[in-house]
Amino acid sequence: MKAHYIYPLVLASIALAPAAQADDLSDWLKIDGFGTVGTYKGNSDVAGVRTDQRQRVVSYNDWRFDGDSQASIQATFNPNGKLKGVIQLISKKDVNGSNKPTVEWAYVAYPLTSEIDLKIGRTVAPIFLMSDYRNLNYAQTTARPQSEIYQVNPITFQDGATARWDKKLGAGDLQLEGFFGKTKVSVAGGDVDLSRVKGLALKYGQDSWAVRGGYSWYNASIKAPTVEANLKNLMSLPAAACSNCAAQIAALAPTTGITATIKTLGASYDNGEWIAQAEWAKRETNSVVINGASGWNVLGARRIGDFTPFIGFGSFDADAEKPQLAPGPFAPAALKAQLNYLNQSFIGTGDSSRDVMSVGVRWDFAKNLALKAQLESAKMKYPNVGASNGFYSYETSMLGKPSGFNGRVSMFTLNLDFVF
Repeated sequence: MKAHYIYPLVLASIALAPAAQADDLSDWLKIDGFGTVGTYKGNSDVAGVRTDQRQRVVSYNDWRFDGDSQASIQATFNPNGKLKGVIQLISKKDVNGSNKPTVEWAYVAYPLTSEIDLKIGRTVAPIFLMSDYRNLNYAQTTARPQSEIYQVNPITFQDGATARWDKKLGAGDLQLEGFFGKTKVSVAGGDVDLSRVKGLALKYGQDSWAVRGGYSWYNASIKAPTVEANLKNLMSLPAAACSNCAAQIAALAPTTGITATIKTLGASYDNGEWIAQAEWAKRETNSVVINGASGWNVLGARRIGDFTPFIGFGSFDADAEKPQLAPGPFAPAALKAQLNYLNQSFIGTGDSSRDVMSVGVRWDFAKNLALKAQLESAKMKYPNVGASNGFYSYETSMLGKPSGFNGRVSMFTLNLDFVF
């Protein structure tokens, strides 16, 4: 592995490990850390795969070491007191190709009552089953959260406030969590600013199982130079070339004032031997630039000694209403083909609707260390349309040049996860 793939925080984690054990006994500071050293590889020369839509690079049948690889340090101030402070730093290659550590969490927490806790600052966005440990790969059975679900919402944190109410109910525990704030997400397709982020999540757990549902609202704007330039060009076309481009773009493809809602529902089971998980999410918006989408996933696993083999199935669909750009009476054949492509690809953002199967095994071969091998096989539902962001990237075949992509692509991952 090349030296520049060894992230700065990996070295810091090793250096701080002895001090961390001592700090765990301190009344004023506790240091924790986690990370992953991993590699992944696609199996296609024409379709690229990536492990995170917040990254730009993809693998075209080549080994890469900058996918899941990361390292994090978390400091908890006054861990045994009522008023706590938490700072978490993560070093992981981002969409700009930088490994510079970023602040994932930075908040103060205080219990208002025996049942209500309040956090103010940069906190986790409690959207999915694994939101609290989305970046903590060691705590997950699989190599990473399932893309079919987590492509619906790439948000990991928000700047604002979160309140949680815990209540004993029957033989289980009920949690109601509310949050509001703002955040920013940089993905392969551009930057998304989200304001007025707010939502509610309800969870009930008893013994080995838990169920969770959530609903969240967002106001968003997107900064994507390529998309914005395409929209501007379309709106400038005369009616003789495109009879309704200006009206369609104005109505269906705003880049500011975007409103979105996300619904989630999930359940998990873990009795120490058998593991099961199922989750569903749906996003609805008023813009095809951030188009509506839905996804689901089911996972099953069994612990056999130090080994945990698993298998999962899932699906992702870009299910928003597609534009209806209509060529004008004097539109040339090339423009007609272009408009048809833009209709099918949500104005050029692509359609990575797919079915996915994952198989793999986790090996807990030593304390605080887990080795995972995973194979994900995806069948794209509309391979001719093309995709340029999300977890897959391949050219369209709708503009006269075949891409050579048959719709099937796989990714193999080998990760070493650790905590301290």
